[in-house]
Amino acid sequence: MITPTTSAAWTENAPCAGLDGYIPDESLVRSDGKLLAACGSLMQDCANRCPFAVRCYDLVRPKESRFDGVCAARIWVNGKQVAAAEGAPPLPRLRTRAGSCGTSSGVAGHRRLDEPLCGECRVTAQRAEVRRAGAASIRKRSTRKRLPAVPAGLVAAGS
Repeated sequence: MITPTTSAAWTENAPCAGLDGYIPDESLVRSDGKLLAACGSLMQDCANRCPFAVRCYDLVRPKESRFDGVCAARIWVNGKQVAAAEGAPPLPRLRTRAGSCGTSSGVAGHRRLDEPLCGECRVTAQRAEVRRAGAASIRKRSTRKRLPAVPAGLVAAGS
């Protein structure tokens, strides 16, 4: 059974609510072939019956939480997908929990969560670095007045 960290009414209506086996014990996770044998039918059942697979994926966030078990019709070990059921729904790209992207708090949120910056936050971070660096110290080459060329055969004054 997947235990949510936040309250969500749909978790009580999920087909896996109250069932054991979706989070296997440590000995099954670390063995090579036993995990698929033990959780394969649960994974397929999840693909066939669960209308909440994508919402479950968003709630559990297996990659971030290094989840071990069955989630979204897939078997995960240490946050990595090791098997997927036939007919498993495609997984969407998860929204970030960093905050408001494109702001300095969004940049800080991405860094706090140790995730790559999105496009908006990358631009914000670059602009902040430019502001911190201050005005650019570009020197302009001074323009010197050029003396007119001395015609051949004449000697320049002062020589």
